[in-house]
Order: sequence, then structure tokens, then C-alpha cells
Amino acid sequence: MRFEIGETIICSIEIKTAAGVLTDPATSIKITIEDPAGVKVVDDVAMTNDGVGLDHYDYTSAGTAQVGTYTIWYIAIDGARTTKQKDTFELEP
Repeated sequence: MRFEIGETIICSIEIKTAAGVLTDPATSIKITIEDPAGVKVVDDVAMTNDGVGLDHYDYTSAGTAQVGTYTIWYIAIDGARTTKQKDTFELEP
């Protein structure tokens, strides 16, 4: 995915059971976003739940944001179990 600086990026995830059924984690779903230098620009923030197993977070980069590849970490916490999923997007001028 490629976006321009200042554009709103909708980061979304579907949480499913091993059988492929949408489900909510028992505790929470959070997001962390790192810039190309590995600096956290969003750190462990709760996502908005849009329905069972559907969550999103709207990220708008600052005008001074770095150009390059950003890493998104989706973190689902279900009791003592934590699951992470990685995604990326490109930010260009």
C-alpha cells in the first residue's frame, strides 16, 4: 500500500479462530506503528471495534513524517496469550 504524507491510512484487521470464524479476543486488540527508522509513531493504542472480529485504526501522518516503509504491528491479547501480526505501508511525498 502506498500513501502520501498527510493522507489518512485505515489500518484494519480481521481476527478469526482456527476454523476461520470471526471472533473478538477476550482482552483487547492494539496497534503499534513504527516509522522507517524503527521509531514508534503509534505505541500500543487500542483499536476501534467495528463488529465481531473486525477492528480498525485511522493513522494520519504528520507533515514532517519520514518517507519510506512503515511497519504495523497488530497485537491481540487473549488472556495469557498474545498474538502479533505484521503489515507494512509505504509513505511518499
